[in-house]
Amino acid sequence: MIGEWSLTQRNLHRLLTAYLRFYQGAHWEHSTVPAEGAAILVCNHVSVLDPLLLVASNQRVVSFLVAREYYDNPLMRQLLEQTYSIPVRRDRRDVRALLQARHVLEEGRVLGIFPEGGINRSETRKGVAWLVRESAAPVVPAHVGGARQAASDLQTWLRRQHPLLRYGVPLHFHRDADAAEVMGATMSAIATLA
Repeated sequence: MIGEWSLTQRNLHRLLTAYLRFYQGAHWEHSTVPAEGAAILVCNHVSVLDPLLLVASNQRVVSFLVAREYYDNPLMRQLLEQTYSIPVRRDRRDVRALLQARHVLEEGRVLGIFPEGGINRSETRKGVAWLVRESAAPVVPAHVGGARQAASDLQTWLRRQHPLLRYGVPLHFHRDADAAEVMGATMSAIATLA
């Protein structure tokens, strides 16, 4: 909850919310992320605005699996560290990042994942299913519409887009659920929010 955040985290949350509401004209539904306990927040990925929307719309810190190249920028690295995000290699299966993600869930925190592994990719990865099996955490589907990635991240942040973030009902899977079942149900839930 916000009351448990550091002063830096609260200030960043306020700035982010103001930027999205007043500059981007963003709207979001009430988050369905549980008020406590582990949760896996799974969203489609259409632009660099997506994680910002997920952070601003929640009262809990959301840790993300983030492409390692974002950590090369010192400013971005400091911001990502405020959400306890996890750098991940996109060129191969990053077991270390998955183990860190499992640790986030073991601590009862919220983990944000974009299952495509990148912006506007059509193929999904099965990390969500593995994390469900390892943690039994509920999966919260979310969908971002009305946003598009420009030629650069900076252009995307500067272009006013009026994005809309919608949340679905949390999905509960048995720990032994088949990966195809978990991914199929999750991606279907996200698609119904479009």
